[in-house]
Amino acid sequence: MNILDSLLALPCNARLAIRLGTLVLALGLSPASHAQGGLTDAVAAAYARQGQDRLVEKQQAVGQHLEQRAAQPFSADPAFNLKYQTDDIGSGDGYREWEGGVNLPLWSPGQRSATSQEARQMVQMATAVARAKRLDIAGEVRERLWAVALARSAQREALLASETAQRLQADVRRRVEAGELPRSNLLLAQEETLVREDGVRQAENRVRQAEQLFRVYTGLADVPDAEPEAPDATTEISIDHPVLALAEAKVGLGRARRDRIATERYSGTSLWLGGKSVRDTSVSGYKSSVGVEITVPFGRQVQRAPAVAEAEAALTEAILDRQRSQRELQGKLAAARLEYERAESALTLAGKRKSIADESLRLTRRAFELGEIDLIRLLQARRDAIAARAAYERRRVQLGQAIARFNQTAGVIPQ
Repeated sequence: MNILDSLLALPCNARLAIRLGTLVLALGLSPASHAQGGLTDAVAAAYARQGQDRLVEKQQAVGQHLEQRAAQPFSADPAFNLKYQTDDIGSGDGYREWEGGVNLPLWSPGQRSATSQEARQMVQMATAVARAKRLDIAGEVRERLWAVALARSAQREALLASETAQRLQADVRRRVEAGELPRSNLLLAQEETLVREDGVRQAENRVRQAEQLFRVYTGLADVPDAEPEAPDATTEISIDHPVLALAEAKVGLGRARRDRIATERYSGTSLWLGGKSVRDTSVSGYKSSVGVEITVPFGRQVQRAPAVAEAEAALTEAILDRQRSQRELQGKLAAARLEYERAESALTLAGKRKSIADESLRLTRRAFELGEIDLIRLLQARRDAIAARAAYERRRVQLGQAIARFNQTAGVIPQ
């Protein structure tokens, strides 16, 4: 049995572990690199810069105030009323009437518990919004951080190409002065050095631009290095995904709001407790009494029907949005997985091309030193080797970027 057959014979989990290990080795890190300290700090800084904590606090406060309202014994604030009646403008017999009491709004059947449930759903909604926003901010930070990594990688390769060009120019100058090479070769080497120096300046400018975009978004003065993440092992979008959790919270809030509105068909019921004192004439005494009155409105069900229908429509829309979000996320997850697998294959091919170009440069340099080929062919071999090395480094960074994008789609928030 060959090596490939042995790998295929392994259980699925073992093959996945080997695949993840291969990715980690390709990125030059240990498996414990999942901590991503710099990324975590950057996400926290960007989150704070956006003022999300204050927004979440305000959203949670709405639910807490609604919960406090549900804890009250009455559906609204009690009201005191006082009535005085006299016949001074009239018969003038000395009639006096005093009536006063307290009006107590009563909860409709189920309205209090429905209000309490809506309050709890509003608090959960605020928490879900915070997680979804943190994931969204993490995605933006990931993109900007890996843009810096790509620019820095290109800068390192430009510096290396410039240094090797300078060494080649020094070597050619020595051989020209020794009479081993024509002076035209020195001009070619000098031109190559100038081209590489210009490449360094352009690369430095791109690094500054990428770092500035990162600083503006996060507020951090120092831009950390992009540490490759370990790819998440998920294959299916779970309900714990911040985007789906937010969609689920919207469904829960919509259902609670629908239930609360439905219970308000009997709202307006109130209890009055009071008393009355009456004097018929100026010579008679006051006669006092106490009374109880209950008010139950009719026709509220018809009046509340439009509001209930609107709440039902909002709930249905939230359910459909949740289903649509799950389908879209699942599709994006599959695409992101294919992308980082493609990036892994591209890195492998770039590594092979780099090895071939390095070997070709070694042989070409040896032939140049022996006088078998001219400088133009050596410069071409150098350009090919530099391009192959730059492509390899770029693919290596792009693999880390692809894994970061996959984790972002999978809902992984840097912790």
